[in-house]
Amino acid sequence: MADDELLSVELVTPERVLVVGTASQVILRTADGDITFLPGHTPLVGAVVPCVVRVVGVDEPDGAELRAAVHGGFVQVGQDDSPDRGESGVPRRTRVTLLAGVAELAGEIDTERARVALDAATARVAELGTAGRGAPAAPGEEPLEDRELAEAEAALRRAEVRLEAAGVAAGATS
Repeated sequence: MADDELLSVELVTPERVLVVGTASQVILRTADGDITFLPGHTPLVGAVVPCVVRVVGVDEPDGAELRAAVHGGFVQVGQDDSPDRGESGVPRRTRVTLLAGVAELAGEIDTERARVALDAATARVAELGTAGRGAPAAPGEEPLEDRELAEAEAALRRAEVRLEAAGVAAGATS
């Protein structure tokens, strides 16, 4: 594959760098919807929602796919720092940088722990979903039950993303 047919990819959290390399495409979900980045993609900065990030062809000639559970963050797409084609004949490579607060590579996910978290979050969402709406704690604030429900739904989504990244169906048992 020619150099101009690849992306430079980085997936970084505050704790570590999970991915650095080249790939043929990166697939993820932003606040605006699902998106696939290919070489030559227009510059973009976007908010990443909890999702499975798929990096296809990470430094692998056979097109292997790396999967990671990403629990929110930002993506920036631009050009790397290589010279312009006009100066040296070398094309500038498209660069995809993902900055995530929390992310896990698929092979590092503890699926049993993720299942326990999924069960707990499902139960909490069901419990809070049947509760009555409470009075706001202060003018302009949402009721405590609504905040708790939103937090429980976010925990549920994180557990689902972890299991999806690990290639395990959320309802399946090991």
